[in-house]
Amino acid sequence: MTAPSLLTQQDARTRRDRLEVLTALINGPEFDPVLRGGVLKIPPTHPVYPWSCTVVDCERPRWRRYAMCSVHAGQWQEAETRGMSRAQFLRTAQPLPATEMPEAMMCRICPQRPAFSLQLVLCFRHRNRWLSHLKRHPEGRVNEGQFERWLADQPSLPGYGECRADVCDELAASPLGLCGAHERGYIRAGRPGGAKGAEELLCHLRAS
Repeated sequence: MTAPSLLTQQDARTRRDRLEVLTALINGPEFDPVLRGGVLKIPPTHPVYPWSCTVVDCERPRWRRYAMCSVHAGQWQEAETRGMSRAQFLRTAQPLPATEMPEAMMCRICPQRPAFSLQLVLCFRHRNRWLSHLKRHPEGRVNEGQFERWLADQPSLPGYGECRADVCDELAASPLGLCGAHERGYIRAGRPGGAKGAEELLCHLRAS
């Protein structure tokens, strides 16, 4: 019987000891609980890693510079050339509504599909159905009652499961099997592999 290598035992023990120390530190009271777990979800006003626009009540994430969203960063650059101080700009700037949500918002009709339109709170398919409804009834006046009646006639559709990206825990937004953010990234990458997104598949279904 061959005795195990002493060096192998030392390496295994060293790795185990380091893992135990790291685990103890992570579970300690001074470790930020936001940084625990598999997928990290940093709140927008985190004291160390904030990502929200610094304009009060602005719902958009900050841009690469100025700790503001892209719109307010552009406005600030113009205001700075006119001699306005940063503090004055932040006091007078108007907050903007979110164009994307950090947490997935579900379609008001399909509980298993993320909302594609934040304004309507509808998935991609029902957003398109609503727009088609408006085109078919151009003479009708769009009001809350008309929208509510249309909602009542719409069937709930099944979801597409979780996003296929290994690092993502969001729901897929289309038959492609990717959440909205990863689908946009896939399109920017030139669609390697030639998979079709929601719009292409919808056009194909309509043509077939």
